[in-house]
Amino acid sequence: MQLLIEAGNTYVKVAQLFDDGNFELLGRYPSRKLEMVLEPLLDKGINRIVFASVGPVEVDNSIQRIAQLAHIPVMQVKTLRKDFGVKNAYTEYQYLGVDRWLTLVAIRQEFKKPTVIVDIGTALTFDVLSEDGKHLGGWIAPGYQLMMKSVLENTTKVFSDREHSETITFADNTADGLKNGCRAALLGLIEYGLSQAREKLKAEPEVILCGGGVRHLPVSWAKHYRHRSELVVEGLALYAKCR
Repeated sequence: MQLLIEAGNTYVKVAQLFDDGNFELLGRYPSRKLEMVLEPLLDKGINRIVFASVGPVEVDNSIQRIAQLAHIPVMQVKTLRKDFGVKNAYTEYQYLGVDRWLTLVAIRQEFKKPTVIVDIGTALTFDVLSEDGKHLGGWIAPGYQLMMKSVLENTTKVFSDREHSETITFADNTADGLKNGCRAALLGLIEYGLSQAREKLKAEPEVILCGGGVRHLPVSWAKHYRHRSELVVEGLALYAKCR
């Protein structure tokens, strides 16, 4: 059995990959609690740790140290120029985030057709993949919470509340004006990106929505597209099985 770890800036996801090729997500934990989470798992017959990280180097070092102390081999997955049928668009390929890379790799195994992947977390990433597996590039933009935070921290009289809504109508109060505006900005970026992708691909792409920020998109719009939640872990599982 192998342990899969997706390390982000604030949280880590941990999954176990069984010998039959299936994986089970064990949970999402604060990065600062990583050692406490991993130590009891290492006594359960783990024969390798496979991880990818977009977080601070301290998290990477913690994983390496824990594996070394437990005498368990460890593999850190990094972005490549080409692998698993995907060709990276970046000239300096190593600078494409490994989370985006693993998402592209995972999707390519399932869809052999033009695809757009929209991942909304702290940041929104928008990636375009051609039918032959060529990554055509993408965008990075603030996610919903980051947009909200930026406005709230850099103005004096704009405020919000905790009520959740999916509307993007014109608001008649400040709190809804900010929330609706940020949702409209997300949707506008995605719609414009899709129009550009259609033009570049000369085809209607499969659209994949992922990440916790998808909940801020209008359900009436988002329901027309596929939703996936663990694409990075799926990519990690692929590397764990094949490398």
